[in-house]
Amino acid sequence: MNTKVIIRLENIRKSYFVGRHELEILKGISLDIHEGEFLAILGPSGSGKSTLMNILGMIDRPTSGTYTFSGNGISFEDDFKLAGLRNKSIGFIFQKFNLLPKFNALENVEMPLLIRGFTRKEARPIATERLEAVGLADRMTHKPTELSGGQQQRVSIARALVGSPAILLADEPTGNLDSKSEADVMKLFKELNSKGITIILITHSEEVAREADRIVVIRDGEIADTHSPHHF
Repeated sequence: MNTKVIIRLENIRKSYFVGRHELEILKGISLDIHEGEFLAILGPSGSGKSTLMNILGMIDRPTSGTYTFSGNGISFEDDFKLAGLRNKSIGFIFQKFNLLPKFNALENVEMPLLIRGFTRKEARPIATERLEAVGLADRMTHKPTELSGGQQQRVSIARALVGSPAILLADEPTGNLDSKSEADVMKLFKELNSKGITIILITHSEEVAREADRIVVIRDGEIADTHSPHHF
């Protein structure tokens, strides 16, 4: 792959102390993620994939190792700078949608922009455009309880897109969906990826992982394998 490396992890380790006992979750992860790639990180529960996701998303800091983003080394010491880079560059999508129940779809999607200082007048057309892009033009005034699981996940994808991030980081995004909604969401990810957005998908499902361009298998805190979905 000749495209630019957007994220490079070199020998990333992550440990936690439980009392005096050190528990090593990640055991030296080295990984290049390319601009415009659709990457699946596949592993069972307890494999370390969620810890890896938190480090990729700059939510958690590694115990050791280096993280390079767009050619620049990342210091995990400067929380303010880290938050700014994260907010500008990465959109997050979660299994449980994390929508605000009192607000309708449009208000949920506007929220990140309002937090960043946009006025509602500035935020509304951007949020509207993002909801239209995920096929929810006719559901903007519906609250989360009035939407199906698949529609709620589309709202959360629109919310993740509202800041025009280079990367979408999706943690088990189809985990709470039925098979049709799962297929719809994966189709949407492929459409977004075709427009140049880098997608990093964390999943325990081999079937979901096969939709990606490349699969990285993680077991016991280490990369066990990396291959294209055609080699399953």
